Amino acid sequence: MDTPNTQIPGAKGGVSRMGYPRILVIDDEENFLGLLAKVLGKEGYEVRTTTDGAQGLQWFEDEIFDLAVVDIRMHPLDGLSILERIRTRRPDAKVIIMTAYPDEESRSLAALKSATAYLVKPIEIDELKLAIRRHLPAP
Repeated sequence: MDTPNTQIPGAKGGVSRMGYPRILVIDDEENFLGLLAKVLGKEGYEVRTTTDGAQGLQWFEDEIFDLAVVDIRMHPLDGLSILERIRTRRPDAKVIIMTAYPDEESRSLAALKSATAYLVKPIEIDELKLAIRRHLPAP
């Protein structure tokens, strides 16, 4: 499920012309993407979603997002690789990593690659909202 491009031509900085912080969500679970788009949209964020890690990385490079929420286990491009590539291009980018398969190795790698947060699925929506609020201005 790829949400349509909500980028507004001429938008500057990380906030759209509408004044909403922009969030990119990359996860291979379409239903979860739909839920996050709805919930975060109601919170006032501009949300774009994709199940394709390579597409999400391209969007992050081409557009301006305030924060990315990325699942670790995806194919062919996994979330830790996406995090590393984002960090290479934008060291200050905010990236929240999610996983349904937490282990010490993935937690350590996420920390080493400077993930903004590491959340374990199933994610409590309030926990995700709190993690986002810690790093983004209120919409």
